[in-house]
Amino acid sequence: MIRGASNSGVEVGAAYRRYGTGAVVEIASVLDIAPDKMGIPHVRYQLQVVRGNGMPVIENRTLALEVFQTRYRERIKSQ
Repeated sequence: MIRGASNSGVEVGAAYRRYGTGAVVEIASVLDIAPDKMGIPHVRYQLQVVRGNGMPVIENRTLALEVFQTRYRERIKSQ
């Protein structure tokens, strides 16, 4: 049921933004949503962290869906 998209509002292909301390901006692009072995839905996403005028840091991460929703509230685009 959770695979790919869910009724949580978080969708595969969508991107979400979060502002950190100072000039830090995080952009999380959702790659996949799937339950773990215990049935807890997790979001696999590509995180781009931009600090001021520096080069962005890009890495893949995974968070529980509930934590992802709390951290990344501002949807900015969909693919």
